[in-house]
Amino acid sequence: MTSPDFMYPQPTDDELAAQQPYTAALGLGSHAHEASHHSASHHSASHRSPSHALSSGQSPTSPASPSAETDHNGASPTGANRPLLGKVALVLTIVAAGLSLLGSIVLGVTIGPSEAEFGYYFSDVPSWYQNLAIALAGLQVLCAALGVTGLIMGIVSAASGRARTQGIVAIAIAVLVPFISFGSFMILSFIFA
Repeated sequence: MTSPDFMYPQPTDDELAAQQPYTAALGLGSHAHEASHHSASHHSASHRSPSHALSSGQSPTSPASPSAETDHNGASPTGANRPLLGKVALVLTIVAAGLSLLGSIVLGVTIGPSEAEFGYYFSDVPSWYQNLAIALAGLQVLCAALGVTGLIMGIVSAASGRARTQGIVAIAIAVLVPFISFGSFMILSFIFA
């Protein structure tokens, strides 16, 4: 039940906002966070008596200490891994693109001569080539999974605003390479037929 006695000061919106954990998703930079935190501590210090501020170990005019949710630069630790996310997305898409192109080139170069020598049906070719073709198809599936993972990570990195360039390059690679890989396979399979 709420007491009708209003002798105790109620917290203001700034004080309540200063008590909330800092999140990078709100777009607040460290300066805005420090300004709101400083404003709230200044406002709450004006409501407290000087004896209460001194007993808590803080002078009435000193700004509040940095929040535990930020590091010494004022950046959020959860946002600190975002540049790494863009770099990992770029590496994943480059690895997936390289392996996919390599698999498409090998399969495109060998499928035409194999078909000409052993016949049209896959069961007619030697077992070593069947195993090679199955392994290269499995490599393409793995590359597709890596490419989709890199694409999602690139989108998150580009949308968060950190390592945006790496995220955009990862997105472009992940979108374009499947078409290039399949096109190179088709072209090479017709050339070497």
